[in-house]
Amino acid sequence: MSYIRILSIFLYLIPSIGHSNETLRVRNNLDLRSVYDRSNIFRDEAQLIEFIESTMDSYMIPGASLAIVKDDAIVWERSFGYANIDDAVEVGNSTMFILSSVSKTITATALMQLWEGGFFNLDDAINAYLPFNVYHPDFPLEPITFKMLLSHTSGIKDNWSVMSYYNGDSEFSLEYYLEQYLVPGGQFYGSNSNFTNSIPGQGFVYSNIAVALIGLLVEHISGQPFNEYCNEYIFSPLGMENSYWLLSEIDDINQVAMPYELSAGSGSTCFEIGCGVYDNSNPCFCDSACVEYNDCCYDYEEICGENGTGGNELVLQEQYHYGYSDYPSGQLRSSSHDLAIFMAAYIGNGLYNGYRVLDESTISLMKEIHFLDANASQGLIWYYKNLDQRILFGHNGGDLGSLTEMFISLDDKIGIVILTNTSEYWGVVQIEEALFDFAEVATFSAMGDINQDGLLSILDIILMI
Repeated sequence: MSYIRILSIFLYLIPSIGHSNETLRVRNNLDLRSVYDRSNIFRDEAQLIEFIESTMDSYMIPGASLAIVKDDAIVWERSFGYANIDDAVEVGNSTMFILSSVSKTITATALMQLWEGGFFNLDDAINAYLPFNVYHPDFPLEPITFKMLLSHTSGIKDNWSVMSYYNGDSEFSLEYYLEQYLVPGGQFYGSNSNFTNSIPGQGFVYSNIAVALIGLLVEHISGQPFNEYCNEYIFSPLGMENSYWLLSEIDDINQVAMPYELSAGSGSTCFEIGCGVYDNSNPCFCDSACVEYNDCCYDYEEICGENGTGGNELVLQEQYHYGYSDYPSGQLRSSSHDLAIFMAAYIGNGLYNGYRVLDESTISLMKEIHFLDANASQGLIWYYKNLDQRILFGHNGGDLGSLTEMFISLDDKIGIVILTNTSEYWGVVQIEEALFDFAEVATFSAMGDINQDGLLSILDIILMI
């Protein structure tokens, strides 16, 4: 199977930017062949860092922040490149990136906390807990349940023509937007464009809107705005000090990595190969991985230039800090350190540093495949993927100027976090594979309070190879 690349799109004038491309915020969960030379697994940290830096350079990834969790402890953290190129702001461990669809794992966690509190059952119809009713227009007698939302089988689908991006947070409240999207007669409603033709519970369609609806359910069941609930019951008790759903919550926007998109030449034919990247300013750019595997069209060199560069020099274009009305599906800004803490809680069966974010049995329930016939890899929001025969559990994210990965190898309790500020998947997946290989062979050991700060923490971890 070939990787379906996240597409760049033409940006219209702010305050809102309408998108019609259904590849935004779509997970990349395809089974992948090994994408880098595994004959030399990195045992030396210096070699690993050299590989990461050279890969970022080759794939034009401006900035990255990485973390490794092993046996529920953060054992390795490094940052590379720039959060803002023009201002020469370097990425640090506290730099926040938009998580894109990795955000969905936090949204699911919030809902499952309320499920543990006995406020609802997973097979309950969601309409009993909402201020408006949601029915599939073709199957109005079939109730949509919590479990369906969590498994992308609700029959709700994304209509990108009414899923605008804003320069900043959305002008609409979460409740107003979803009611207008899901209820007949609403400003953003469309019976065919907003719903699939599958009976709820029987067909899998990845849905950002369905996850945003989970966020609204958290609001109405808890009686708190969704972002405030997460602050109180997830971020604060876990010590996630650089995690915010809304841009308006962030005091210093310079702490947030600027998104960048690749732009290149002009032409008219290379998009037809199915492996190139198309946006309105760049119909001729061929994915660098396709160039490597000689997978570009026969007239690529003649039409688009040499070595996959397109007709003009490939450049990074600065975007802007955006938001959207369905924000619980992808808008969380967080650091790799904070996300590693969250992931460590899942590796630790719900417990991190004395705080239990979820019960162990709940974590197990989220790992189960609940609609096997619809999708054999989908748990409750979290899902499984095969990376060169390594079975991983987690989520990734891709958006305008964003590619993020958070995956756990359950067999050896190793977790990897990768946050970047451009949507280059092939470079990121090579780094991901290298980090897993490195974590398997490296030994990380806490040798007491090395920095004498009175705490045993990541600063006291020694890498022993």
